[in-house]
Amino acid sequence: MLLTGTIRRGDDMDTIDHIGAEGADYAAARATLFERLPDGYKMIVIRTDQ
Repeated sequence: MLLTGTIRRGDDMDTIDHIGAEGADYAAARATLFERLPDGYKMIVIRTDQ
């Protein structure tokens, strides 16, 4: 399963970016997505890519 996360640094709307992750299922892909989350950023949306 592929997931895309929309992220931003703190509450700064000018720092919106996207990261992706792949896993055997949703839980594995989500765990990988959060492992890739840079320090100081928060996840604001997770989208499933099929």
